[in-house]
Amino acid sequence: MLNEDVNKLKKEIKIKKDFGDIETINVKAESPKEIFSDYNYETNEILNEELESFIVKKAENIPLRSKLRIKIFVNEKDKIDEKEVDDAIKLRFRREFEDYERKLKRNAQLSFILLLIGILFLGFLVLETALLDNYIISIILEIASWVFIWEAVDKFFFERTEIREKRHQFARLYYSQVEVVPLEFKN
Repeated sequence: MLNEDVNKLKKEIKIKKDFGDIETINVKAESPKEIFSDYNYETNEILNEELESFIVKKAENIPLRSKLRIKIFVNEKDKIDEKEVDDAIKLRFRREFEDYERKLKRNAQLSFILLLIGILFLGFLVLETALLDNYIISIILEIASWVFIWEAVDKFFFERTEIREKRHQFARLYYSQVEVVPLEFKN
C-alpha cells in the first residue's frame, strides 16, 4: 500500500514538461520597501534582502531546465517602475553569479594545490622507502599523500558540482522575465 502511494505521487510529480517551459514565481509586494532596500538613496537599485531570499527559495524548487518569470504584484497607487525592479533584480543576481564564478576558480586552484601536496607526500614516500625504509614514517607519508589527494578529488569533483548548480541558478534568475502587475489590495 505504501509503495503504491509513493509510485502514484512520483507519477503526479513527473507531469510531462517541455524543455524551455516558463515557470512563474508570484510575489506580493504591498509597498515599495518590500521590493527595494530602505537604504536606497536616489534610485531604487538595491533589492530588498527578504524579497531576494524569497525568490531564490522559490526558484530552488523549480527544475533547472525551466526558464523563470518573476511576477510582482504591487499596489497600483505606488507606481512601481518595471525597469527599476528588473534592473535591481539583474544587479543582485549578477553579483551572486560573479561570486560563484570566483568560488569556482578558487575551488580549482585549491584542488590543484592539494593535489600537488598529495603528490609531494607520495614522492617523499618513494624516497623514504628507497633510502630509509622506516615503517612508521612510510605509513604517515602514505596516509598524508592519500588524504591530500582525496581532498583534491572531493573538492574538484563533488564540491564543484554544487557550486556550478548555484551559479547556474543565479544565471537563470538574472535572465528571468520580470513583470510588475499593479493591483488594488484590499486591507
